[in-house]
Amino acid sequence: MAGHTAAATRRIIVNQFTDIYALATWLSHYGIDFKAWGENSSKSLNHLWQELQAGEVQLMDTPPLRLVEVVQIIIRRGETVLMEAEQEFFNGQRRYRNQPPSEKIKPGETVQDAACRCLQEELALPKEAISLRPETHRQYQTSTNSISYPGLPSQYNFHVIEAAVSDLPVEGFWRENQSDGVIDPVKRHRWEWRSADSVQFIGDH
Repeated sequence: MAGHTAAATRRIIVNQFTDIYALATWLSHYGIDFKAWGENSSKSLNHLWQELQAGEVQLMDTPPLRLVEVVQIIIRRGETVLMEAEQEFFNGQRRYRNQPPSEKIKPGETVQDAACRCLQEELALPKEAISLRPETHRQYQTSTNSISYPGLPSQYNFHVIEAAVSDLPVEGFWRENQSDGVIDPVKRHRWEWRSADSVQFIGDH
């Protein structure tokens, strides 16, 4: 980093770990204990490695920070919005949620691309049943200690967009996750219609 001032020492590391062991060494260097990852509501070290390989997240150092670009979709029904109430992982773990449909934005995807993919994967909706409203797109940012990766500070850059969809049940329902499960550990999602006032945009992925 020769020629950079002290104020510019933070650098982005994108897919530059040679293997998962190099990632583990990097985490250990910063005192981040990943040995309990994969228990309770957390994801495993392998899941973080897969996210990096897929370009879904970036890691910064000095100090360490996980950067995530996320789209959240607001689907309204009267005075209620569709919220993900619970996730069930392939290993049987469950974690409770209170968020609208949310998905990491992959490299090369637009916000609209990621939103459609989210609704297709998490709600099993065909593309023709989805109508996005690009004029509602707004952004915000938040930082938190990751629930998925405890001890690893994370910054979420959220893109919120509203959508109209068809053929969703009136009552709460489960939907099987349509992704391949290699990166995404979620087997299925439980959805509920909740008061719009209950929407939480600060999520964890």
